[in-house]
Amino acid sequence: MKNQTSILNELLATLEVAYSNAKGRHWMVYGTPFRSLHLLLDDTAATLRKGADKMAETIRVLDGIPLHTMTQFVDSSQIEEALTIPDALTIAREMRDDLNEIVAMTHGGVDAKVFDPTTENDVLNITSEIRHWILFFDGIISNWTPAIPRIPEF
Repeated sequence: MKNQTSILNELLATLEVAYSNAKGRHWMVYGTPFRSLHLLLDDTAATLRKGADKMAETIRVLDGIPLHTMTQFVDSSQIEEALTIPDALTIAREMRDDLNEIVAMTHGGVDAKVFDPTTENDVLNITSEIRHWILFFDGIISNWTPAIPRIPEF
């Protein structure tokens, strides 16, 4: 079974890749929903960056060493790097799916009681903010797909 710090590092890596995806997609948006999606991706990227920072600080408080290179993030992330430039609807769907994966990972860890109470509070605060942005992506794609908590392989 993985320890709490290992799970937090996996979440950190996934947050960092999601941040990179959000920022890259932000730069590539084109078409009719340009302004709304461009700004939504920028706001989402800021939330992900803040969440990653909190995650890394939490790892340090627990006397762990946070992952800190893009190679480490990509290797440990539960989502893939966005390597294509799709249309706006696909961008919104892929970003929503990335965010849902973070929520599912986190809530699966909570369900498995992996986190101490303070850490659990911290990670749930991050997913609460992320779920706010998921609503906006769902509005763009006119499709509600909730995150299903999954128990990570610990």
